[in-house]
Amino acid sequence: MIGALLKDRVILVTGATSGLGRETALRLAREGACIIGTGRNEGAAASLFDAIEAEGGAFHFRRQDVTVEADWANVMAWIEPLFGRLDGCVNSAGVFFSKPLPATSLDDFRWLWRADVESCFLGTRHALALMRRTGSRGSIVNISSLAGMIGLEDCSAYCPAKAAVNQLSRQFALEAARFDPPCRVNALCPGVIWSDMITRQYGDSDAVKAFVMDGNALQTVGLPSDVAEGVLYLVSDQSRYVTATQLVIDGGRGVD
Repeated sequence: MIGALLKDRVILVTGATSGLGRETALRLAREGACIIGTGRNEGAAASLFDAIEAEGGAFHFRRQDVTVEADWANVMAWIEPLFGRLDGCVNSAGVFFSKPLPATSLDDFRWLWRADVESCFLGTRHALALMRRTGSRGSIVNISSLAGMIGLEDCSAYCPAKAAVNQLSRQFALEAARFDPPCRVNALCPGVIWSDMITRQYGDSDAVKAFVMDGNALQTVGLPSDVAEGVLYLVSDQSRYVTATQLVIDGGRGVD
């Protein structure tokens, strides 16, 4: 049964065809949002369409490379006449690799920076422009990481990139708060989550799953659904007084 927390809201989710983005799109659709999902895997998008439609939700797919500004302009130009507004944008698309600094080339660093930082810059900038034009009291959620708040071994590109996403979100929140009506911008910082991003890098063995669970106070494997609940909070009116923050969802990693 479709809920009403996001009834009639139009929400864009990038990276919607896998991992955290897919789970987020499903969760928001279950609360009544009309989801515009973007990505590059059209086969995975068809599967997500079927899953959302089966539950009575609404989903539209647009092919997009989040590092290309023209793609952002095209997505917004498609949304505006069709829906007349944008109520939320979840910048979920991103990449990850683990290498020590001596093995990380400048090309490696720039590739990750474009995918993880520039994509959030472009997404936030273009989404806020549409929200402002159409008078939406919108909410932007940039998927960052706990890695942007601490240092992690062999993450010499990823940690600085996610720290940049956190600061970008704070800065844009300051500017968006001055809109009439104001819009909100927040970063969501997951800890280690059992997702495609982890299994592609490390595999999906029991040892890797134990690593995902190890080091958090709850001794629980974090799942994409845990992150999706945090996104739901940040895009809904439940968080109407929350902006410029970093919501950490990590099971208390490093506390015990």
